[in-house]
Amino acid sequence: MLSDDKVLRSRVKLFGTLLGRVVREQEGAEVLQTVETLRKGFIELRRAEDSVKRHALMELIGSLDAPTLSHVVRAFATYFLLANIAEEDYAHQIRQRFVRRGERLWYGSFDDTLKDLRAQGVDAEQLQALLDALRFQPVFTAHPTEAKRRTVLEGQRQLYRLARRLDDTTLSEYQRGAIERALRNRIQVLWKTDEVRINKPQVVDEVKHGLFYFRETLFQAVPRVYQNLRRALDHAYGDVGGAKAFRVPRFLRFGSWIGGDRDGNPFVTADVTRDALRLQSREVLREYRRRLQDLSLQLTHSASLVQVSPAFAASLAADMPIGEKAFADHPTRYVNEPYRRKLGIMSFRLGRQIERLDSLLTGHGDPGLRGAYAEVGAFRHDLELIAGSLASHGDANLTEDGLDEMMLMVDTFGFHLAELDLRQESTRHTEAVAELFRLAPNLPDYDSLDEAARLTVLGDLLSHGGTPLLYCVDLSQRTRETLAVFQMMAEMRREIGGDSFGAYVISMTHHASHVLEVMFLASFAGLCGRRPGDDWHCDIRITPLFETIDDLSRIEPVLRGLFGVEAYRALLRASGNTQEVMLGYSDSSKDGGIIASSWTLYRAQQTIARLAEAYQVKCRMFHGRGGSIGRGGGPTHDAILAQPPGTVNGDIKFTEQGEVLSAKYANDDTAVYELTMGMTGLLKASRCLAVACVPDPPEFVAAVGELARLGEESYRDLTDRTPSFIDYFYEA
Repeated sequence: MLSDDKVLRSRVKLFGTLLGRVVREQEGAEVLQTVETLRKGFIELRRAEDSVKRHALMELIGSLDAPTLSHVVRAFATYFLLANIAEEDYAHQIRQRFVRRGERLWYGSFDDTLKDLRAQGVDAEQLQALLDALRFQPVFTAHPTEAKRRTVLEGQRQLYRLARRLDDTTLSEYQRGAIERALRNRIQVLWKTDEVRINKPQVVDEVKHGLFYFRETLFQAVPRVYQNLRRALDHAYGDVGGAKAFRVPRFLRFGSWIGGDRDGNPFVTADVTRDALRLQSREVLREYRRRLQDLSLQLTHSASLVQVSPAFAASLAADMPIGEKAFADHPTRYVNEPYRRKLGIMSFRLGRQIERLDSLLTGHGDPGLRGAYAEVGAFRHDLELIAGSLASHGDANLTEDGLDEMMLMVDTFGFHLAELDLRQESTRHTEAVAELFRLAPNLPDYDSLDEAARLTVLGDLLSHGGTPLLYCVDLSQRTRETLAVFQMMAEMRREIGGDSFGAYVISMTHHASHVLEVMFLASFAGLCGRRPGDDWHCDIRITPLFETIDDLSRIEPVLRGLFGVEAYRALLRASGNTQEVMLGYSDSSKDGGIIASSWTLYRAQQTIARLAEAYQVKCRMFHGRGGSIGRGGGPTHDAILAQPPGTVNGDIKFTEQGEVLSAKYANDDTAVYELTMGMTGLLKASRCLAVACVPDPPEFVAAVGELARLGEESYRDLTDRTPSFIDYFYEA
């Protein structure tokens, strides 16, 4: 995407000038002069090395007292933050220029992707099959690499929005000056705001930090993503009916580890996870309530001018007892405006849910439903009734003004907002199972069993539809905590909904029995098992995590052992017959170097896909990517395209860690762009579902395999065979 960068340079210069004024006025001319001397000096050194000048600059830095040095460092940090904001806005301007000109849009846009697929021979029927297979799920995680406070993120958002206003070419000189003054004031406040947290955050703080992105950007961005997809369908497949010829499924989902990742974190208890789910639910319910209020201002139809559908009328009549409570202070309100009456009742019911969550979160007990929706399907049904009724009297087009978007939101976020994954280390489950076996007189000594015997005994216990009779008083604190997590899962599925949880991730999965152990422990909470009459049920999805190079090489024996247990296969079928496998990028990279890690991960995915096909199981790859390149990070679109041919198959899940969250999702425009780039990467990588895939050339495979071997050998020369490297590493 080539463009003249004069506009960007001008904006960065403006931000730098405004920051310079703030630094001079708040900290003094000497600080600003020092910053300018260093800035100009190092720019000159980049153009041409000068050892004398470099020495002088380093001496200047060394001579600064602590307060001045702090101000200088903060000035540079703030400058680059502002430059990033300018660049983010500039990138959006360029994309909008393509849209305004009606040109083919940028690489990774829906427009470019669908036109490419059409050129490759993907017809409407094949594209529909491809769309139906898609499931795209970014998973937000808390990570120490993101230290910014929500206050700073909000300040950055305000700066971005003010900068966007400067893009208006019709501004008068006075208007432009007013915006620049507002920018300067925001920079001044940012200058006097702590950038990072002073105290270590609690888990609940991390949960609220994650909710910021949903509230401030994603609730607005998600509908825009789907609008752009439909517009691109009109362009690429207009000759066969465009978007109206397709059924566009809601294939975007969100996940979270924040409040669920207990691996190595003793502060993530069952109660903390319970609160995380309630905070998530309250956030999305508040958004729905706000949108219902907006709809109430639009659907002001009079009962004397339209006749609502019989189904809607019956629903409104059935709501009468709740309506009396909803309009207790004004019984006749909206009595002649049926849609506003219904929307008011719906808002009241959501309000009751929010009040219940508030009470539970503050420890005041459970007041019960009191008219609230028991599950998300009932709320979705009420929205459908309104849409159907509007269509019955010729107003189907009015659903485009908010109602369709509302249903899209419900399909994406439900009452849970994001599927919460749980993670625990495998030894915790092994310890708990061994203790349970010791307390059951009819079970063997679990610690003494080999892997084959463990699989047999756990499979038999799951098959026979019962668990040993045990008393919690006999259990250790650690085992009670482990079992409490599964009990909490069962409770929260009933309270918020079956979509509340994503996967139960087992870190350090070394054996197939590690997965069966979790299934066995979950059976105590009724999450899985076998009822009389051969009725298998399973409400938990278990995901083994393979992290190190050695772990990745053991995937095949682990999965073969697991799929060889008939009880597990039956439980898997009962939960949708999809086996999710998580791949660790950061640990494998630290273990064997970037090249060996990437190639081992590549081969591992091929192994997983091959085994899934052999055992007639669907598979989902869960990519545990970090933010930096060294932790498996990089552009999402290209990363998805880099997966082995035929292994993605429309379904992908990946972590978004640390600073990646603020970089991708702090602003609406960028969030739309990033989600689109990921979703189009998934479309392209899944094209094997519609057209024949080209396998990797054998000579390429051999070459990369040799590079990976040499890369790991070189890496281990450094880490394992270089004297004192580890001492140096920790000191650095």
